[in-house]
Amino acid sequence: MIQMMKTIEMEPGFLQVFRFYAWLRVAWLVFLPTLHFGFSAPTLLDELSFPIGLFVLDTLFLLAYLYWHGFGETLGRTYIPVALIFATLTLLLEGHLLAAWRGFIQLEPFIYILLILTAWQYDFRAVILFSLSTALIQLGLNWYLPQPDPMIRFLPESSAAQRAMIGGFLLSRTITFLLLGYVVVRLVKAQRSQRAELARTNLRLVRHASTVEQLTVSRERNRLARELHDTLAHTLSALTVQLDALLTVWKAIPAQPRQMIEEMLATTRGGLDETRRALSALRASPLEEMGLSLALRSLAEDYAERNGWQLSLNMPDQFEGLSSEVEQTYYRIAQEALQNSALHANAKQVSVSLQKRDGYLDLQIQDDGRGFDSKAVSEEQMGLRGMRERAELIGAKLEIQSQPEQGTLIYLTAEVEI
Repeated sequence: MIQMMKTIEMEPGFLQVFRFYAWLRVAWLVFLPTLHFGFSAPTLLDELSFPIGLFVLDTLFLLAYLYWHGFGETLGRTYIPVALIFATLTLLLEGHLLAAWRGFIQLEPFIYILLILTAWQYDFRAVILFSLSTALIQLGLNWYLPQPDPMIRFLPESSAAQRAMIGGFLLSRTITFLLLGYVVVRLVKAQRSQRAELARTNLRLVRHASTVEQLTVSRERNRLARELHDTLAHTLSALTVQLDALLTVWKAIPAQPRQMIEEMLATTRGGLDETRRALSALRASPLEEMGLSLALRSLAEDYAERNGWQLSLNMPDQFEGLSSEVEQTYYRIAQEALQNSALHANAKQVSVSLQKRDGYLDLQIQDDGRGFDSKAVSEEQMGLRGMRERAELIGAKLEIQSQPEQGTLIYLTAEVEI
């Protein structure tokens, strides 16, 4: 079975905007507007050494986190949530520590960027969680880590009044977060819907092009079959009749010439049989006549008979409702896989399985042949690239597993409506 690796599903442009946010924080750090409020630079840095140092460290870490691919490869799907949580927590803490100092540009605008990033990447539930959690964290900081200079300086120095004002500010900010987040989520949903519709349209166009190509190939195969039947097959058939007549008429033929003529007759008959089989394969449309399951069964049995395989089949008699594109792709990939087993594997046992599983159609072909090293064998040598390209046309996933002297496994799966 295909092993699904953990991946980062990121909205287009999301990481670039997140990196831009980190560089904005660097710019904020460089242009601290403090000198015109009566602070000297040495005094300022001495009094704010802890919050500024914390700001520098977490900004550098955030930049490294967003630019080094190792974090994404290691964390997988948790890569983005970790980045958002880290950026939000450090921003709230630093904003709280620096809020008491007049002259500093407040960090409040940065929290809106993180809100937009959250709404952009996730849904409205994430916006609600972000809005409520930031409000609770801000309340906790004001409760357990009060600043010397109150956030609202024009109020009387009454803890009740200050807390009421802070609570009102956080409530209004939470409502603003929810409204803004809802708008962003709706816009992103519309964009995702448009992208999905565009992808479906592209897939339909690709499948239509594949159908036209297959129709063209089918007509050309029929034309070749007619021409070969009228030339090569007739010639071999006539030669067979003539040799057979020669053996019948010339009764006193010496033993050695007779043996040579009999060998020629046997070779000609064998060639005629192979020609008829090839013409039948060119002209026939087994999928239209039998459907995918029976056509695959007939194909596998034919290869097994010619190559002396011990064949194991696991498939139902029929699948209803499969599109012609899916049937053609599965049949041609199976044909290529069986041909590889016949020509290259020197296999003794071959198994073919075709099953429906939770809305997916799975094809598995396995042999016990000599196998191959995928690094040493190019995909062109065994037609593997063509198999992959056919699978991509219908959005299927193809996996090829093989090791020298350990056989080969071909696994094909696609989502289908049955």
